Amino acid sequence: MGINIVTCNQKGGCGKTTSVISLAAALASKGYETTVVDCDPQTNATQAFGVEAEDLGENQYTIVDAYLGKKPADQIEMHFPDRLGGRMHLVPGSRGISTVQFRFDAQINERLATQEITQIDADNLKDEQRKRLKTSLESLRNKRDFVLIDTGPELGLVMTTTMIAADAYMIPMIPSGFDLKGLKLLLKAVKQIRERYQPDLKMLGLLLTKIKRSNLDAEIREHLLMTFDEDQLFQTAIADSVRHREATLYGKSIHEHAPGEPASLQYLALADEILERLGNPKPMAEGASATVEAKPESVAKVVGG
Repeated sequence: MGINIVTCNQKGGCGKTTSVISLAAALASKGYETTVVDCDPQTNATQAFGVEAEDLGENQYTIVDAYLGKKPADQIEMHFPDRLGGRMHLVPGSRGISTVQFRFDAQINERLATQEITQIDADNLKDEQRKRLKTSLESLRNKRDFVLIDTGPELGLVMTTTMIAADAYMIPMIPSGFDLKGLKLLLKAVKQIRERYQPDLKMLGLLLTKIKRSNLDAEIREHLLMTFDEDQLFQTAIADSVRHREATLYGKSIHEHAPGEPASLQYLALADEILERLGNPKPMAEGASATVEAKPESVAKVVGG
């Protein structure tokens, strides 16, 4: 069974997409079958694969079809056999994901107006809508070692559904006072999702990104340790680098664009740190039983709450 990891922060520009793509590629390079799920209306993760969401053919489904068409993710996935050993996959994004909440609400309001359903029915339907992404991603459970979900900065329906679908979450953040303030609301949402939908949702770690090695960065880390345990902060930190922007421009991962350079090595180190926290599971292709033991049941044992 695979592990679904959502990368979330309601603040934009903190390195969510870069972290999703770079970590997914690092895991793929280590032999793990990995799928990126693009739930950001900006579709930057899709572009990082060299794919333009607007240019997808009529026969190619997108993430919106997981929500509205109830399509299983294994029927939406795009495959890239010539990259990273063919172990990198994509559920492409769509700018239309920003309309999903409005379309859900319109469906319910129309049925309420025609007295087709009761208010209790409407509440149940809202719960079903929030679980559609989780249901869709279940089709990848025995096919992918890791499913990494990219999100936009809005703490609304879409981010809620990604956390319901996830086994664990990680928070990339820039060392700044503004990011610290935003964490409180995000952690409140996590608590609510645990209580109502996903009691096993665990914090994988907090990742400091775009580090400039200033005294302020060190002070922010110390401040974080007043709220989080030491083991909830990744030891690996990601330095600010133009190499990441270049990689996105060329539609490549950082490991394809700048192998051996610090920007790549840092995410390879992060992958190793995450694998260690998860009990160093073997890729499914090498040993399915070992992979099952480390996922997602053992997440509760090795990941901070």
